[in-house]
Amino acid sequence: MLRIGIFLLLLSLVACAPATPPQRLPDNCLAETSSAQLVMTNWLNQSQVWRLRQVTLLEAGGRKFPLEGFLRLDLAQGEARLVAMNEVGLVLFDLLVTKTDQHLQRAVPQLQQVNGFAAGVAQSLRQIFLHPLPRTDDQLENTENIQQLRRMLPEGTLDFRYDCRGDLRTVRSETEHSDWRVAYDNYQQLGDSRIPEQIIMNDYKQRLKLSLWIREAKQEL
Repeated sequence: MLRIGIFLLLLSLVACAPATPPQRLPDNCLAETSSAQLVMTNWLNQSQVWRLRQVTLLEAGGRKFPLEGFLRLDLAQGEARLVAMNEVGLVLFDLLVTKTDQHLQRAVPQLQQVNGFAAGVAQSLRQIFLHPLPRTDDQLENTENIQQLRRMLPEGTLDFRYDCRGDLRTVRSETEHSDWRVAYDNYQQLGDSRIPEQIIMNDYKQRLKLSLWIREAKQEL
């Protein structure tokens, strides 16, 4: 799997990504939401179009690379368009991503020369925002203040973990070909939706960590 690791290889990075601290889940309520309601209230399962301004940090090999990005997230169409810049405002790339494909609108020459770069970044965006998504036929498991929707796959498992408020907190994939986890934290109410202010993705095969902080979120009318 290429993903953001392609960008890190461009910067000659190696070794392990730093560990992610454990999440703090609310414990003042019971997990008793139905599968249908968990799926329906998940902001990524809805049909809004979001404009997100975010700060991103890539970490690997003991080195850190801050980026800024503007993301247009069309949940109805299953599309995400990311314009990513470095800390001095240079646009590194402009990438349109769908659930099955990607189109690199522009990129700095160094990135254009990297084979598979667009596909790699697109895959990470899909896993954070577009796919996979929880379904009502996933197996529901309740444990006090935690709920989990589990999907058995031919080559492994896919888990969606919720807190007792009904917010999606982690997506975990463990298969023969993938080993990754996305954590969603610091949910805030925006209109009829609750969205996370912080998202952290760990790719254990690529040995990297991608942290996103959403600084501004607006629904497109």
